[in-house]
Amino acid sequence: MKYLVNIQDLKPNEDERSLRFNVKDRKGEILRDTHFLIDPDVSPSNRLKMGHTTIYATGRTTGHAHDDMEEVYFVVSGEGVMKIGHDEFPIRVGDALYVPPGEHHTTYQRGNIPLTIIWVTCRLDEGGSEI
Repeated sequence: MKYLVNIQDLKPNEDERSLRFNVKDRKGEILRDTHFLIDPDVSPSNRLKMGHTTIYATGRTTGHAHDDMEEVYFVVSGEGVMKIGHDEFPIRVGDALYVPPGEHHTTYQRGNIPLTIIWVTCRLDEGGSEI
């Protein structure tokens, strides 16, 4: 007999020692770590910025928009929801998303595994194209 189970299909761990239990009263506040891997301020890149963000149980990113940048995301682990403008997209491992300049966007973790994403922004010139 074969047996298959997916961790994302299980009931969330709410044991008093779990992160989810200890942050349950936050009501969806920001709970994430971001590391800048490539940054024009400290690397040879003039316009690209690349980062690695992990969003923990029940957490989200800071909602923001970049009027002078476009951005792409790639989901490395976990599941979540990406809100871009007025649209919502369920996201999971292997998904890639594009965020146009000026669109407000926020990422929310869902499921049992922390949501990890790699993102890249590219600064545009005043005419709306890459510098």
